[in-house]
Amino acid sequence: MRDLEYALRPPRTGVVILLLFILIFGPISCSLFRQAEPVEPTEAPSASLEFQGGDEGPPLESSPTSDYGIGTGDEPPPLESSTTSDYRIGTGDVMNVLVYGEPDLTGVARVSNEGFIELPLIGQVRASGLTAVELKDAIEARLRDGYLVKPDVQIILQEYKQDVVHLIGQVATPGPYRITHADTLMGTISKAGGFTPIAKRGKVKIIRKTNGGSRVFFVDTVRITKQGKLEEDVLLMPGDVIIIPERFF
Repeated sequence: MRDLEYALRPPRTGVVILLLFILIFGPISCSLFRQAEPVEPTEAPSASLEFQGGDEGPPLESSPTSDYGIGTGDEPPPLESSTTSDYRIGTGDVMNVLVYGEPDLTGVARVSNEGFIELPLIGQVRASGLTAVELKDAIEARLRDGYLVKPDVQIILQEYKQDVVHLIGQVATPGPYRITHADTLMGTISKAGGFTPIAKRGKVKIIRKTNGGSRVFFVDTVRITKQGKLEEDVLLMPGDVIIIPERFF
């Protein structure tokens, strides 16, 4: 009888509320779960060293290591050295005689009026009429004769007291050349092996010493060689400096 009374009791309030909640909100929550889709992870853009879209940065410039650094285009031009290999030593010329490893044998010598120079140990050596190379060989031969086993000598001419002119620039063998009273510009250029292919023959410059300083004038050697204007060939004077410039194409 009590069981029947318990079964017939009305449901409790909490149970009723729970049932109502399930009936009302259950379908809505299920619909939400069905519509939700998993979100796939996206890859983060990777870093790149390339510039895109035409916005490339300017190339890096390397600063030169010096005022005339490698690759800067500011390299200085090569120095042009004169040669004295064909010059014949004469009276009054002054030279530096270097004997490597022997400072006591090294010194400055002047050619005497008789054509000799005076050196330690070996005494007088004839120098007049010899080239610097020939004098070097003569001194080394004398030093090998009882003094040094393997002498190494260098002759550096410092002063030219003879009738000498200096050719500078675009000739085959620039340097000092001894002249006589009848030597001309074209003859001396011929002694130097002639013009180089890039010589500017139409404007040869001559610098001549005068009592008050110096005089500068120009000679068009093309007129002499191509047009036969031999009267325009210039007689050279001792101390003349002849400059043959380079032709720019």
